[in-house]
Formats: sequence, C-alpha cells, structure tokens
Amino acid sequence: MKKTLILLFALCPFWLHAQESTESLIRENILRACVNTCPYEYRPAAETPVPKGYNAFYISHYGRHGARTDWAPAEYDYGKTLALYNSASAAGLLTPEGEAVRAQIAEIIRLVDGMGGRLTELGAQEHRQIASRMYKHFRKVFRQGSRKVRAVASISPRCLVSMAASTSVLTACDPSLDISWDSDPKYMRFMVTDSPKHIRAQTDRIQSDFRKAHVPDTAAFLARIFTDPAKARPLVGDAATLMLRTFFVALNTGSFELDPVILRAFKTEDLARYEECTSQEQYLRHCNSLPFGDERMKLVRPLSEEFVGKAEDAIASGNCVADLRYGHDSQLIAFASLLGIEGIGERRGVEDAAQWRGCFGTPFASNLQTVFYRDRRGDILVKFYYNEREARLLTLPDGPYYRWSDVKSLLLR
Repeated sequence: MKKTLILLFALCPFWLHAQESTESLIRENILRACVNTCPYEYRPAAETPVPKGYNAFYISHYGRHGARTDWAPAEYDYGKTLALYNSASAAGLLTPEGEAVRAQIAEIIRLVDGMGGRLTELGAQEHRQIASRMYKHFRKVFRQGSRKVRAVASISPRCLVSMAASTSVLTACDPSLDISWDSDPKYMRFMVTDSPKHIRAQTDRIQSDFRKAHVPDTAAFLARIFTDPAKARPLVGDAATLMLRTFFVALNTGSFELDPVILRAFKTEDLARYEECTSQEQYLRHCNSLPFGDERMKLVRPLSEEFVGKAEDAIASGNCVADLRYGHDSQLIAFASLLGIEGIGERRGVEDAAQWRGCFGTPFASNLQTVFYRDRRGDILVKFYYNEREARLLTLPDGPYYRWSDVKSLLLR
C-alpha cells in the first residue's frame, strides 16, 4: 500500500501538489524550504501517448542554470553571522546543536569562498543528467537529418558552464551531433529579463509585510541553539533577525550536498513560512500575477519572438533538431507563465501567491522542453514538458498536444 501511494504521488500532475500543505512538502524534503535554491528533483510521471501518425522531429528548450552558490543580502553578511555564533561559542553559550550550526556556517563560507553565483559540481551534474534523459527520451529526434543542435547561453558563467555540462553529455551520447555554442551580451535581451524597479519595490514591501504577519517561533529556535537564551540575548539582538540571517546561510546547503544541519534547527512551520514568503516574491515578480502580470509578461516578448523564429526556421529548413537555451529562473518562469503552463500560469493575487509551489516551479536546473511532432501531411503538434513532466496549458483547450499554429498565435499576440 505504501509503495502504491508513493507511485501515485510521483505520477500526479504538477498542480496537485498545491493541494498539500507547505509543511508536508518540507517534511518530505527539507530543502524545498529554499525554493529557488532547492536542488533539482527528477520526478517522472505518466505520459499521454503521441497521436497516431505523428513523429517528434524538433526540440526547443529553455533551462535554468544548475545549483550555484548564493549571495547574502548586504544586511545579512555571512561573515557577520558567523562572528555572532563565534562570540556565543567563546562565551560557552552554544548547545551541541548550536555548535553544529556554527560549524556548518563556517563550512559554507569556506565553500562559497566569496564567489556568489558560481555553479557547483551538483549544478553541472544536474545538467548532465537532464541532457542524458532528454537524449534517451527523444533519441530519434537527435538521430535524424543534419543532427544540428544550436546551444546559446546567458553571459553569466554559471549558465555557460551549465551549457558545457549539458552538451558534453549529448556529444558523448552521439559524437556525430553537430553542436554549435554561442553567448553574447546581444542575446541577453531574450535570455533574461527582470521585473521593473517599481514592481521590485512593491514586492519587497509585500515580503516585509508577510514576515511581520508571520512571526517565527523565536523561543524554540533560541532554546535549540543556546544553553541560556536569556544570557545570549545581548549577543543575539532581535531573535527573528538572527533566524533569518541563519536561514540565508542555509540556502547554500543543497548546492554543496551538505547534511541539512542548519535547516533542522528550525521548526517545520517556520521553514514553511520562509518558503511561502520566497514563493510569493518569485511569483509576483516574474509570473502572470493579478497585480503585476500584465506589465511583466510584455517583457518576455523578445524570447517569444526568438522561440517562434527558431522553430519556424527548423520547420522550414530541417537544418536543426534542437535549440537549447541556458539562462535564469526569472525568464523561465515568466515564459512558462506567458504560455500558461499549468501550475505556473495561473493568475494569482498577493495572498494566493504565497501558496504557489516555488520549490517545484523554480528549483535549480528547472527547464521547459517543447517537443514538435509532424505527420505525413505536414501537420505540426507541440507538447510541453516542465521539469521533464508532461504539462498542459491553461491558455489553450484540450492538450497536452497542441497545434503549433495555435501556440504560435498565443506567443505573438
């Protein structure tokens, strides 16, 4: 019975996870509390059979870079956080668990080594594994015609290394593939966009309000970290701020595949509120939200046009079997939201945005694979895979196989 339940969970569509509480999802995997610094989870799911007479011939892909080191906001500098824990340790005020947290903070600082945003070995591995599965799943696509693959990356080093890791696997799978690589500041107009400053300012205020409305259990946290919380108070200052400082360091845990010592020092309920706060911010800034979506979606048009242009070229010429793009989460979820990918494209308000599952929508190495199918008459269908799971569109009827003409009209409207 237990195995059956696990299988059903693995096969259920993206949106069904929204029915579960944030706490239950974090209990299954504590790293999900980190949202967009959560490592990639490969969760295979059932697929709808390809309509009779249609064969896959082209793949258009956009993938976020893999696991990377994080940056501390200026007011939560990692070094200052460690100094606070070191002072408590010197005063004999840390419990064994507190000492373990202090040691891991020091280890994370050593591993980050001042290089925020650097791809880690796990990040490269995530892309190697995704590319390997993509090749095996669509082997016939890669083995036809010119075998030309076009790869382009954001100028960010973590995206360039992700592209290198991914395409190296494709070359190993099939040395006859003709792969081109490209990156230039000119491409950044479609490889990455962010929300305007006024939207970022508003979402910052919304985040601040969320945190004020959801005060964490500071007493429980202090009791786990300090032998005498009352004596530690002069060092600690504001306890909620200490918790947030500590959590920001812990966002690096998954990228280095560390035992989640720091995260376990928090109550699950408090981690859930951190997850919801970050998910809310990510959704409001980049997805088709009710307050900001109309303005945000306009910024994705350059990628829509590039996506359509490359696809039309591949359809007409047959000179390319795959276009692979390696960029950033902000552009990926904005584009997926514009398309109306179920689980990302819903139009949520401010409060509802906190219930969006950012850990499934924007983990490291999250990706959108669009597969094109053609029959003998030349009729073309497309199917979307989000994080390697069959996805339906909220913006078009039926599915998961959609007419390319309808998708093209949707992207260029």
